Parts: sequence; structure tokens; C-alpha cells
Amino acid sequence: MKSSVVFLAAIFLSVSCIGCGGTPQNSCNITAIVTPLSAIADHNAPSPGNQVQFSTSSTVSGNCPLIADTLGTWSTSDPGNTSISGTGLATCLGATTTPATISNSGTVRGRKFTSATLTCR
Repeated sequence: MKSSVVFLAAIFLSVSCIGCGGTPQNSCNITAIVTPLSAIADHNAPSPGNQVQFSTSSTVSGNCPLIADTLGTWSTSDPGNTSISGTGLATCLGATTTPATISNSGTVRGRKFTSATLTCR
């Protein structure tokens, strides 16, 4: 009789776990991007025509680790033809032969921001 009760309890627990997926959900979704992802500006135009405002955007959902976010600094891969301020305002100083990569070194829950591109014509 005792073994029957244990057997029934084991079956009940197995069935209840199957109904909820069998394992606890441990998903984490983090997006961390620089926006706009791609931009074009005219280096010959007066301000603000030769400028693009970049910003960071992020979302966090699910069971993510509690890692502190970090505030980053802005940079450009082509400082000869583009400059970028501490607030993300990029200015075309000359025409770029290939798009400049605009980056922010900050992180969201340990995830780095993806970069954007700026083409100066």
C-alpha cells in the first residue's frame, strides 16, 4: 500500500512537470544597439546638415543576470573625416571612402552595444 502511494505521487509530480514544460525557464533576452544603425550626411552642408545624432537603445527581458550597466564613451573609426561628441553627435568633416563605424563602449547587463555606420558624402 505504501509503495502504491509513493508510485502515485511520483506519477502526479511527473505529469504536473510535463504540463509546465518540465524544466524552469531560464531565458534572457538583451538587445543593446546604437541608433540609427546607418546614416548619411553631407560634409559640405552647414550644420546641422553635416551632423547625425546617435543614441543607445536597449531592452532586457527574462531571467537575466544582475550585472551592472556601464555608461560608455563614443568613438569613430575614421577620426580624420568624422568626429563624435560625448553626447553622440557625429559631424562629417570630409567625405568617407567607406562608412565610419560609430561605437559606444557602454554595456547593458554585460552585453556590448552593436555599432552603427556613418557615410559622409
